[in-house]
Amino acid sequence: MDIVIFTSSGEAEIEEPVFCDRDSVKVDKTKCVGKSISIAPILSRYLKDLGYKVTVVDPFADDVSYEADEVIKGDSFKVPDEVVKDKYVIIATRHVYDTWAIMKSILGGAKEIAVVMSIKRAKVIMKRLIQAGISIEQLKKLRIPAGLDIGAKSDKEIALSIVAEILAVERGGSGRPLREVKGFEKIFEELK
Repeated sequence: MDIVIFTSSGEAEIEEPVFCDRDSVKVDKTKCVGKSISIAPILSRYLKDLGYKVTVVDPFADDVSYEADEVIKGDSFKVPDEVVKDKYVIIATRHVYDTWAIMKSILGGAKEIAVVMSIKRAKVIMKRLIQAGISIEQLKKLRIPAGLDIGAKSDKEIALSIVAEILAVERGGSGRPLREVKGFEKIFEELK
């Protein structure tokens, strides 16, 4: 499965400082500050190690930030539907272009969409998407917050939980502990 990561290594000073249409985004970099590490470089490294084809979209990317097959960068960029169609999409845009990335992924036909976002933030973004014409049924399919509950705290642990969810989805895993799935406790009944 191919994976697309929408991210931003710059942080927005204001809410979503972008101008966009269906396929393109122009980021107002004057409304973004700093350069910070997000989970996206860790995700791309883990996913490449597992053999996935990875495309990263980051307006602030430099030439060494990501282990990826393709990096789409710059304050103006285009993402045609073919980039997300039938792909697993991870959105971790740090409030720079959340709404557009989710809408692009839905309308572009992404297979799965996982969003690194709090439930509080999701309420704001879901309202915007409904107002833009995205159905509640489409929005209910989103994986928000992304990842499995493993008690993750650090960026590496959060990335690991997201990769674990991708594997579970792709391979039909339950995400439950193997000791439950394989019936470990049953062996004690057999030993009596």
